[in-house]
Amino acid sequence: MLAWTAVPLFICIVSLPCSSLADFCSGSEFAFSGFHVGLSSDATLLPKNESVLKGYISLKEGIFALEINVAVLSGQVTLRHSGVYFFSTTIHFTAALNDTCDVGSNIKVAICIDSDCTSKTSLQAVHGTCDKEFSITATGLLLLVSKQTVSVHLFSNGSCPHTIGKASTFSGYLLACT
Repeated sequence: MLAWTAVPLFICIVSLPCSSLADFCSGSEFAFSGFHVGLSSDATLLPKNESVLKGYISLKEGIFALEINVAVLSGQVTLRHSGVYFFSTTIHFTAALNDTCDVGSNIKVAICIDSDCTSKTSLQAVHGTCDKEFSITATGLLLLVSKQTVSVHLFSNGSCPHTIGKASTFSGYLLACT
């Protein structure tokens, strides 16, 4: 279980007008939508645990419009348009200084559709937990239907807790409407 401080969740969405793609994207006046968020504070990933990353804040300000919804409590991003999306998350970890490494222990980071990391396609990356400080990046393309959700899931099979740095980020951008 992750230990989180209750903070408001804010997200900004990139949307640039483009009339040639607008009709193709369900009549929307926006052809490009995306988000870029980071953690509001450090968190803890407990040993032998599975958790959803939440507690984001917006990292960009300026020409944004709310096209994508991020749930404050669940950390889930709800997509407005069906299409091909590019997603990327980079999670920064620090192990406790006195903890020793378990042989074969690792942490997996996954961007999952509808919180289903096993039966639906997901983007995953795994790293051994023997380093005191390390980052894991999961990135790739997902074909999604309108109103589906995506979220970042963390899986640990090790015996020591890890701090998740507030510099960790999660981004997504609509590349093509379907």
